[in-house]
Amino acid sequence: MTATHRPRPTERALALARDLLALGPHVGRLTCRAAEACGAGSPERGRLLALIGPGPHRPGHLAQQLRLSPATVSELVDALVADGLLRREADPDDRRAVVLELTAEGRGRGRRYEQAVAALLAEIVGRLNAAQQRRLHAAFTDIRTAFIAASQQDVTARPMAPRERQPVR
Repeated sequence: MTATHRPRPTERALALARDLLALGPHVGRLTCRAAEACGAGSPERGRLLALIGPGPHRPGHLAQQLRLSPATVSELVDALVADGLLRREADPDDRRAVVLELTAEGRGRGRRYEQAVAALLAEIVGRLNAAQQRRLHAAFTDIRTAFIAASQQDVTARPMAPRERQPVR
């Protein structure tokens, strides 16, 4: 396997990266407030409920999407099942595996979490004038496009990890 050569980032790119990273704690505080306001319990629980959305998902897929360890996702799932927000079902394509589906209450809680986070972020963005909001929208469009391009490049540059097996519970 050959290593792909990545160009060294410019000082300006590094400064922008640091600026983006500096937003993390601020967004984290907002997600904590949103989780508390909608009864999700924690931002991780809210993110999991919002991510599962309308369709069933395997726990390993959720761990990858949330960038959490499988053990952490398992703990979150156990708590959400106990709270009646999530249910485990046998995977119709693989009886050895399990998929997760939201209950009606779980769907509502996930929607409320997303709405609460969006409302809190909108309060912050609402402090910007119209021109600043247009520039921010353009910048987010650009960075989202760059993330998509980078993820597609990464997928083709290295082999995918073997599929994770999840025990049926």
